[in-house]
Amino acid sequence: MTPPRSKGSRADDVKAYALKLLGYRSRSRKEMLLRLKIKGFEDGRINDTIKFLEDAGLLSDEALASQLFRHSVEDRHLGGKGIRAFLIKRGLDKELVEKTLLLHTVEMEEESARKLVERKLRAMRGHPGNVIRRRLWGMLQRRGFSGDVISRVVDSVKM
Repeated sequence: MTPPRSKGSRADDVKAYALKLLGYRSRSRKEMLLRLKIKGFEDGRINDTIKFLEDAGLLSDEALASQLFRHSVEDRHLGGKGIRAFLIKRGLDKELVEKTLLLHTVEMEEESARKLVERKLRAMRGHPGNVIRRRLWGMLQRRGFSGDVISRVVDSVKM
């Protein structure tokens, strides 16, 4: 009778689990490392698997940063501070986050804020103007927009 294998005893098990995780969504190096450790795989096998994934182009923090930046601007409508927090939360290095944020312009931030405000205004029709302004200001602030952008966008709203 053969003894049961411990977790992480085969490199194929680690790779299979890592590929399964990547099948759900892209991950940063830090996220992948954490998930494999939580699963109980051996450190040596984890490092070999991460190197394999990076060499194969399946794990790239730079590509993930670019992808998440586009998602946070176009879909989530986040401001600069919100994008920074989102990228850091996903396990990206602060230096890479700052490099990625160089792509973010004031015009992009303002356009994103305007789109979000237009969408939210439909639900707030019928409220007094001061209530609408206060709610829009708070919403934009929570999403990480700068005070200047918030001021310009909220001031331009026709009520």
